[in-house]
Amino acid sequence: MKMQVLYIEKKEGVQESPEIIATKIAREYKCKGDKIPPAYPCEQEKLVILCFETYGSLDKRLIAFCKDLSTSRASNVALVMINKDGNNTVPAALADIFKQNGVNVAGACGIAIKKSLFGKGKPTEEDLKKAVEFADAQINALFDTVG
Repeated sequence: MKMQVLYIEKKEGVQESPEIIATKIAREYKCKGDKIPPAYPCEQEKLVILCFETYGSLDKRLIAFCKDLSTSRASNVALVMINKDGNNTVPAALADIFKQNGVNVAGACGIAIKKSLFGKGKPTEEDLKKAVEFADAQINALFDTVG
């Protein structure tokens, strides 16, 4: 299965929601999971799942990475977006980049994790289940067999 799961981390060495969710999906499907920018660039991947937060403006590293994605690197992307209300609308900046590069947005999943004065919550088992089910739907739509 030609697939990768990538996440963006705000603070180096602190496990945050995007990493937790990406790691869960990568383990579930026994595929490569890495932070953005990845140690090895995507190359002819059928699906790249991106996990990131959309609380405020998008991380510059995420935008730079997406600008570098082309059809030779990834045919499809699926987005797991963590925000305060579970909104699954693809941010316009990313939608434009993917459209220009010819990369198909296979789907988007919004996961609601509240932010408070003392930081952000962690994803619940229900959130992780939702992310895995979303990944499962994308994989089943794009791959003939899983494994």
